[in-house]
Amino acid sequence: MSAKIRIKAGPVEFEYEGETELGVADIKELFSHIETLFKVPVLAEGGDSGHSSHPPQSQVLDRPRPTGQTLHINSIASTLKAKSGGEVAVAAAAALQIYEGKESFTRAELLTTMKKATMAYKESMSGNLSTSLKTLVGSKFNQIGTDIYSLNQETYDQLVAQLA
Repeated sequence: MSAKIRIKAGPVEFEYEGETELGVADIKELFSHIETLFKVPVLAEGGDSGHSSHPPQSQVLDRPRPTGQTLHINSIASTLKAKSGGEVAVAAAAALQIYEGKESFTRAELLTTMKKATMAYKESMSGNLSTSLKTLVGSKFNQIGTDIYSLNQETYDQLVAQLA
């Protein structure tokens, strides 16, 4: 079986085509290595390519975003009818990625944002976050590093439409 993968992250581009099969663990490890390249100052700033220097998080700004004003996490959770821990986590991820423009978020950032959803958040959601993340990774979230996540493209697009 032939495998083909192409990844472009800012000034870093990687392309592979060959007979070796790539598993999910291999791809996650590859993303982890690419992520470390952004810590190299020349690459993080876009090198000498003439592009303005933006950190990787600014790339998400190219994605569609709801028009109008920025919503507070309470409004996002209410619009999405978030009640369970997983639903509040998705609302928090929307706040971080769609409205704050982050390309990815850490588990700590997610929990902090969930706690700001005072109308939906329950203390038990903190203790159940690991279980919620296991359910969300692969269905709505991508795990791109240890305790680093992002919304998958389909979920991102659905949330933009729901929050518009």
